Amino acid sequence: MTDIFGKIGELDAAADQPTAQFSTRSMQVQFWGRIYNYDTLHENPATANPAEMVHAMFAVNGIEALGRIDGSFLVIITTAENTIIARDRHGTYSQLYYTATHYATSLHRLCSIEDGLKPCGDALATFLATGIIPTPHTSFEGVSKLAAGHALIIDNKLPAQVIALDNYGKALSVPADEREAIELYRHLHTEAIKRRIGNSPQVVGMLLSGGYDSGSNLAALRQCYGGEIRTYSIGFCGDTWTELPLARLMSQHFDTRHTEYEITGDEIMQLPDIVRALGDPFVEGGLMVNYAAMRLAAPDKLPVILGGDGSDQYFGTACRELALRYIAARCGIIPLMKIGKTLLGMVGASDSHSLFKPYFRLQSICNAMDGDLFGFTRHATRLLMPHCHAKYRTAVKPDNSSWNALYMQHRKAIDIEKTINQVILFKASRLADMMGNNMAFPFTDLRLQLLLDKLPMQWLCHATSVKDVARGRFTAKYLLKACYRPLLPTEITAKKKQGGFAPMPIFFADDTRRRRLADFILSSSCCGELLNRRHAEAFLRRYDTTSGSNSWFWFRQNQAIKFFNLLTLAIWWEEFIKNKEVTL
Repeated sequence: MTDIFGKIGELDAAADQPTAQFSTRSMQVQFWGRIYNYDTLHENPATANPAEMVHAMFAVNGIEALGRIDGSFLVIITTAENTIIARDRHGTYSQLYYTATHYATSLHRLCSIEDGLKPCGDALATFLATGIIPTPHTSFEGVSKLAAGHALIIDNKLPAQVIALDNYGKALSVPADEREAIELYRHLHTEAIKRRIGNSPQVVGMLLSGGYDSGSNLAALRQCYGGEIRTYSIGFCGDTWTELPLARLMSQHFDTRHTEYEITGDEIMQLPDIVRALGDPFVEGGLMVNYAAMRLAAPDKLPVILGGDGSDQYFGTACRELALRYIAARCGIIPLMKIGKTLLGMVGASDSHSLFKPYFRLQSICNAMDGDLFGFTRHATRLLMPHCHAKYRTAVKPDNSSWNALYMQHRKAIDIEKTINQVILFKASRLADMMGNNMAFPFTDLRLQLLLDKLPMQWLCHATSVKDVARGRFTAKYLLKACYRPLLPTEITAKKKQGGFAPMPIFFADDTRRRRLADFILSSSCCGELLNRRHAEAFLRRYDTTSGSNSWFWFRQNQAIKFFNLLTLAIWWEEFIKNKEVTL
């Protein structure tokens, strides 16, 4: 990935060589990345200069034009009045960090050109609690990061401002019935794949699990492409939930050249490389799955690899937890549930396998509008970082006026703006860049989103009532499943999917490796300078005694993610604060 940097104070857009550029007397456009929807923009991708196209669109429609582009890109538009730096709608090209004087797509680069940057304790505490530092915040005071689908406007007379780029794609009419909706969804999905693989690919790569999303991508690809497909699958040594047999079945069914890899836990020793590549500290259950997949595919140097990310979130996730929250809110018992959750957290339920299950259930319901909160509780974070506060709540007030309103609000604010943009596509794209792979995500196509935005909720999450959703009687991703169920093997459509995450305890199962990693945390300068060493030691001791295989899966998963968060923070501190290259 190109490292883009410049000086904000002087409106200097000097940066590394762009993919395309175009200049007139009044405007300069520099463009990095690629555009997918040339067809809806009435351009021929074989001849179009993306920078010239952006120039022409911007000259007519101003900044609104940038919201019509579907792609993976960063663009800088410089005029006599201002400079505009914009990211693609899901932020798959590069993260942009900036201060009052500089911008860069590498946090390391920004640290090297900005003197005196100080770590932000509240942001790092938020990471320990949630695994991410949400935009626009970063791990450093005075440093911001530009959200996906936003533009930074740098005026030579006014303070810099950030604005959202709305999706201004061509509106789609609502299908008349379910059959028409299925046909339209299949058509748009196939077109999305065509846009991402190009006109005459020699070979196409694809990440393949044993579920609907990658299976639907593969089925749609085979409808429009008869060439070689290389598929890549990740499993876990000794894990009974492995989906490798289903991935092999899918590969045979659609005639692909298949490669697979089983995670052993040793992969965690490469975590320093991942931390350097990601910038801000970041942990998520699928992090090492993506890393292993990108490492597996890298030697083939394919022109494009298709991923199934984004499908779950476009349709809407956490349906049951959200329904339970809606019913609880209508009954007026959310305050009582929050009190119970807080009390359980204060007595250490998050570290007690006997108390964890009720705490986990209450948290998943009470915090349904915050997204996943795997990590240390607010109380535990304050013990680890006494002078810092985890500020991880979203600024969204739940709309309990109707079940439909709450569902669609969660889908937009949590599933798309938070989970897709700041977690899964950030992670997948940055790790692809790290390994030199070109990833593309058909399910995030702009026209698919515009369609799903207009559909009745029954075609997203199918159920007879909100009470049935709360009981688990519903069909998630209803339209996608109705569309592709006839094309996939019955072994795939009949099996409940595990999910795109790793069983995190696998990385700490080996006693020698776990002690080595714990020693690194405790010997790092992060302990003492940032973390309360005594509480860090206490957690690591508890991990040895409470995370046995006889405890509940999600308890073990949550404990391992906490360990992962501490380890990542210790590595990050050495790399970015002490400027030392870490080797585990």
